[in-house]
This record gives sequence, structure tokens and C-alpha cells, in this order.
Amino acid sequence: MASLSSLFSSKDDTRFKEALDLYENKHYKRAIKILDGIIQHNPKHYESVSLKGLALSNSDLPEKYDALKYIEKACKEGGTDSVVCHIAGLYYRGLKDYKQASKWYNAAMENKSPNKGILRDLSSCLTQTRDYKHLLVSRLGYLESQPAYRANWTSAAIAHCLNGQYDRAEDVLTRIEDLVAGHLSEDDLFEQSECLLLKNRAIYKQGDVSRALEHLEKIAKSGEVGDGAKLLEYKAQYLEELQRPKEASFVYRRLLQRNPDNAKYYRDLERCLGTDKMSANVRLALYEKLCEFYPRADPPKFIPLTFLKGEQFAKKVEEYILSQLRRGAPATFVNVKPLYRRKSNQKVIYEVAKRFYDEEKSKLSSSETENDENGNPLRFCWAGYFLAQHFYRVRDYDSALRFIDEAISTTPTLVELYIVKARIFKRMNRLMEACETMNEARKLDLQDRFVNTKAAKYYLRANRVKDAIDTASLFTRNEKAPNGVQDLHLMQCYWFLIESAEAYGRLAREALREWRKVSVGWDNKKKSQEIDHETVMTREHLRKKTLHLVGLTIKRYRAIVKVFEEYEDDQFDFHHYSMRKGTSRTYLTMLDWEDRLYHQPIFLRAAKGLTNISLEVLNDKPFFQVLLTNPAFSLNRTKKEKKAEEKQREELVKYSKSFPNDADVFAEAILRELADAPLKNAKRNTAGGFAQYADKGTALTRLTDLAKRVNDENSLDGQEIVFRVNQYFNKYVLCLQAMNHAYTADSSAAVVGYLYLNLFKARTNKSTPETIRRILALGLKRNFSELLAVEDSGDSEKLAEGLVQNFFTKNNFASAENLVRCEQIEPSDTFEKRILQIKQSLDPYTLRSLSYIED
Repeated sequence: MASLSSLFSSKDDTRFKEALDLYENKHYKRAIKILDGIIQHNPKHYESVSLKGLALSNSDLPEKYDALKYIEKACKEGGTDSVVCHIAGLYYRGLKDYKQASKWYNAAMENKSPNKGILRDLSSCLTQTRDYKHLLVSRLGYLESQPAYRANWTSAAIAHCLNGQYDRAEDVLTRIEDLVAGHLSEDDLFEQSECLLLKNRAIYKQGDVSRALEHLEKIAKSGEVGDGAKLLEYKAQYLEELQRPKEASFVYRRLLQRNPDNAKYYRDLERCLGTDKMSANVRLALYEKLCEFYPRADPPKFIPLTFLKGEQFAKKVEEYILSQLRRGAPATFVNVKPLYRRKSNQKVIYEVAKRFYDEEKSKLSSSETENDENGNPLRFCWAGYFLAQHFYRVRDYDSALRFIDEAISTTPTLVELYIVKARIFKRMNRLMEACETMNEARKLDLQDRFVNTKAAKYYLRANRVKDAIDTASLFTRNEKAPNGVQDLHLMQCYWFLIESAEAYGRLAREALREWRKVSVGWDNKKKSQEIDHETVMTREHLRKKTLHLVGLTIKRYRAIVKVFEEYEDDQFDFHHYSMRKGTSRTYLTMLDWEDRLYHQPIFLRAAKGLTNISLEVLNDKPFFQVLLTNPAFSLNRTKKEKKAEEKQREELVKYSKSFPNDADVFAEAILRELADAPLKNAKRNTAGGFAQYADKGTALTRLTDLAKRVNDENSLDGQEIVFRVNQYFNKYVLCLQAMNHAYTADSSAAVVGYLYLNLFKARTNKSTPETIRRILALGLKRNFSELLAVEDSGDSEKLAEGLVQNFFTKNNFASAENLVRCEQIEPSDTFEKRILQIKQSLDPYTLRSLSYIED
């Protein structure tokens, strides 16, 4: 903003310049006072009107919410003034409305603003919104105004790259490379290295691999590139693409010398040598030779185990496992766990470990010494630890428990043993014992944050939220709060947020089930007038408890969404910072990561949970309206009861707060908004693919925004969310589109069967318009013609059989979950029978998760 001050030199603008200086020094009240005087004297001084809006938005005055009114007035009446446009851009950038900010920054430049710094801010806004076409214009414009800074040249080159104009990016980088040649200081060497590698990739992206290799060798000889590993990786890649595998193999050997523990290099080396398509004996000979070169590296010992079979596998896996068990490596089982995918391997691995276990046990029983010759209790302990994990992996939990108990009796101070025992208890659905065992592990090492985290997580899995919070709070800052909940939110600790959201969700489901029972009994008692004070108070306490649990579920899920929104916002500062620091390749990697931000498993998990609870409220609004309504009768509470209840609520609020100024701790405002949201037949249009409502509540807006974020064609969870949100709005054509995307991602996925059944119900529903039915029938023909033929027969059991054969053949939780949901909307003996079959292959803990869906 400092550069704005120089624009005003006339007598009439002196006071405005004074107000602008006050604003830049954050004296907002004094600035507003001066601006009020200017506006009162000259209402058409739109620079002052816009600056007042900007100052109000940054102040803590009650009138700050009127800021938009002043900005809109200034833009409407004085939109041709570059200062007004610039201030409007600053206002919208402060609101993180980067599209509007871009619009007004651009307007400022079109209105001949001499402040070229606007182009830098405009570039950041355009990158944030991924408007790369216009980004190129602003980057080149800023480069033209400030050509003396290398960062501006790099920015322009990256803008060309983002637009796919790699030849122009190369030209820009070459020009600045020539200009700085011979003038580089030591501080410039890193930036020079990054720009050279960026240029090399620009050449490669043009499709000229030969020239890219030539350039790579040139910059490697110059010694100006500091990332030696990347130089070799690029060189190997180029040589392979140029059909020069022998030369590429030499490069991969050099990479192995740098890092012999990188398994990818071994795979790449095999591919270049062609041994990956040869016999197992040839491949084994290669890896035995590599073991001689790199005796301490693990990959050349482990990789042969992935392709050997029979006696060869038995011999090598014995060498691999025993070498680790003899030296007491706790991670031995984790190292061989990938081999369990092949069932024939499981028995061989067990026999190797069991023989070693028996040998160590016999040595210990025959001698009390602890030397290598006569037995070592620690080796025996780790062997038992391995076998416990083996039986855990093959789902023989009783045997796993027996071995881990024996290991604990031998060495009762090893934390790892208790962790495995807790995992076994969890899978047996003995959750109380699981969390207590994990807490024992925590007590063995009170300084270990990892074990503390595991203990808190296990408490949450057992729905013991208070114990989990108290445990996690041992490692948080709690000076201004009774526990660490606020600090965990501040630290964006989303493992805690997602687990606590799901724990509250399970407790809320139990409370809702109890509330429904009480509500039915309540109606009967009201009719017979059999209501006493104790019954009234019990009902009221249950109502509040249920509201709190449902609200906290929503709050914790929304906290995760907020964390990811902050991740998205945080990239804004790096659009300029990364250019100054010269980290161009890392910056491009960040942009790619940000583009996939909302498709990460943890976010999809939270989005799915939030969608489920939101739609549950929306689909049963009358029920939740009753829940949200205070009783219409007197509770006849004594003063003591009122005081105790008020104190209890205050403590609960403090205990559950997400942040210090949280005014809606239990999300009552959100719940009321959902329960009072527009009805399904509200006036709407479908611009942009999602329903846009005339009566648009923020709850519905957030729900549709969430669906937009997860709308990735390759994500089953994302497409399910998109489907369900549009299903609520009766947008069945968009539902069809989402289901087809899910089918393309995985044609046998269980969720596709569930989505198909929902569309089947919509097609057979008389309230669905005939036009929509015909569109659905046409849209389903491409992928579901056989099921459509079964539909036409009118036999619901045959349809259920078709769905089971196509989508529910796997004995896993996903099949069971979606079958249960199918059974809920279309009861069928076929579904019920298949559910019972799948349940027999699920462990008790998974069955417990399924029970919450069945309710």
C-alpha cells in the first residue's frame, strides 16, 4: 500500500493521504475518523469510500460488517478509478475471495495504475485460482517492469510451464542464464542450480529427450548443479527412453552406490538389464552379487523373496528372518509382512519362526545363562513377538494372545509387546482391555509421544472420549484451557480430530437410538398423563446429551475440513516467496500436491462422515426439530438443580471448546440450520453441475461445496459423496454421472451396487418425472444393460442376485457395509443371506463397526 501514497499530490487529497498512512500503520479508528470527514464534505470522493470499507474490514469496530457496503458503493460509482480498484482488490484478498481480488487488481491495471506491484499480487491471486492463462500476462507484465530481479524471470518461466509452453519457458530461462553468467555470488548458486534443472525439464517436456540428455550432461560437467542424485535419476530416465538400457544400468549402479537402501533403484536396474523378464535363478544370481557389493542393504536380500517359490523361497526366507531374529530386530515381521499376500508363503514363514522359537525356548529351559551359546531371553522374546504378529495377521487371535503373553512374561518392560497385545485385543473387540493394555505401554515410557498417541487413539476407539482427551493432553499446552483440545485443534492434529469425530458419532448414534425409544414411550405417557418429575428430567438430560454428541460430531468433522482449507490458503504466500527463494521445482511439486489436496484419504474419510451426519439431519428434519426444541412444559427444577445444571454445562463447554472464542461449542446453530434448511422441492437451477438455491442456506452451500471438492472421477468415496448430495436434491442425472464415474474407477466396487439400487428406487418412484426416468434408462444401458433386463422382469430377488454377483463377491467390510445399506432401502432374502456369509469372514472388531451401520 505504500506506493499508493505517491499517487496523491493535489490539495484535495492531502487528508486522504494522511488517512492512508494511518491505515498502513494499522491505526484504523483514526483513519476512519478522517475518512468520515472527507466523505461528509465530498460524498463522491470514492477513494475515501473504498478505503473506509477496507479499514472497517480490518478493524474491531461494530460497523466492520458494513465494509462490503462501502466497497460495493465505491466500485459501482468510481469503478474507473485505479485506486478504488486497487483497494477493492486488497479488500477481497483479505476475504480470501481470490477471483474477485483478481478482477479488481486487473481493473486497476486496465485503469492505468502506475503501481506495477499490483501485478505481483494479481499473479498470486491468479495462481491461487489456477487461472494460468491470465497468470502469464501478469507475470510477463511484472517482468517487463522489474527485469533486474532473477525471481521475476523464474516466475515468467514457471507461468509458461503451467500453460504447457515449455519452449518459451526454455527461452526465458536461457536469456536470464546468459545475463547472469559471470556475475553469480555464492548466495546465488542454489537458485542457479534449480533454474538449470527446471530448464532441463522444460526441454524434456517438449519431447526432445536427446537434447534434454545433452543439456543434462552439459550442466553436470559445469558443476553448477548441487542435486547430484536428481541429475543421475534424470540421466537414467532419458537413457531408458532413448533405448539405451545398458548405459542406463551403469547410472542406476551409481545411484545404488549413493543410496543402496532405495528399493526402486534395484527394480529400475533389473528393468534395464532385462532380468525382470528372465528366470528366477538369473534374478537371484543378480541379487546375490548385489548383496556382495552392499552387504548391509536390505533390498537385495528382500526383493528375491517376492519372486522365489518352493525350496528356494524357504531357504532364502529362513536366512532373511533368522539373521534379524538372532540380532533381535523388532521390525522383522514388518519387513516380511508384504510376503503374506501369497498364502503359500505364510506356512513357510511360520515354520521358520517356530523352529527358532522352539530352539531358543529349549536353550532357556536347559540353562539359566544369557550368552549366545546357551540361550538369550531377549531373542526368545522377539521370536514370540514375531509369532504373535504372525497369528494376528492370519486372524488366529487366541494363538496370538498366547504367544504375546509368553513374551511379556519373559520381558515385561518392552513397550512393543504391549502395543501388539492391545492390537490383538482390539481385533477381538475387547476394546476396554485393548485401551488399558495400551495405557500400560504408555506408562512404561512416559516420554514417548508415539505411545501416548496410540493410547489416546485406543481410548477413542473404545468411545472413552474423556480418557482420550486426558491422555493426549499430557503432551499439549494447557495453560489457558482445562485440557489439550484447543491446542490439538491449533496444531492441526487431524488424527485426533477424525478419531474423536467418529467416537462422538458412535456415541451420538447410541444416544439417538435411545432418544427414539424414549420419544415413543413419551407420547404414550403424555396420552395417559403418567409423567413424573424424574421421567421429565431424565428425558431432558437425554435430549441435551444427544444434541451435544451430534453437535460435537459435526464440529470435529468440520474442524478437519477447516484444516485442509487452511492448507489451501497457506499456499498463497508461497506464490511469491518461492520465487524469491529460488525453489522453483519444489514450488511446482507443491502446486501439484495442492491440486490433489481434497482427494487425500483422511479428508475423504472426514467428508464422508460429515455428509452422513448432515444428510441424516436433512432427511429427518421433523425428528431433529423436536430434538432441538426446548420442552413446552415446566421442568419444575429447584434452584439447586438449576445451579448444578448451569455449572455442569459451563464445565462441559470449557472442556469441549475447539478454540478460545468458540461461541457454538455444540454446533447448535449448524444443527438448527440443517433442520430448517430448504425443502427438496425448493426453486433451483443446475448451473455448474450442483444445485444452486434461491433460498440458499449456508448449511446447504457448505454441503454442495464439500461435494465439489471431492468430485474426483477416480475416487469411489468422492463419487459416493457427490451422488448422495445430489440425490438429496433429486438431481438424478448428476447422480447417474457420479455412479458412472465410480463404475469406471472400479467396475466391481461394492459401492457401485449400492448406488445402482438407489437409482433403481428413483426410477420406480412415481414422483420422479417421466423424462428423468427415460434419461436414467438410457444412461444405464452402457454399463448396466444386464441389470436393466432383470429390472424389466419385475423380480426384485433376481435384481438382488444380479447385484450380489456383480458387486458383492468379496468378503470384506466394504461389501458388508453396502449390502446392509441395500437391505435397508430394499429388503431382500438374497441380501440378508450374503450379509451373513460375509460376516463369518470378518473379525469381531469389524463386525462391531458394521453394527453401527445396521442400527
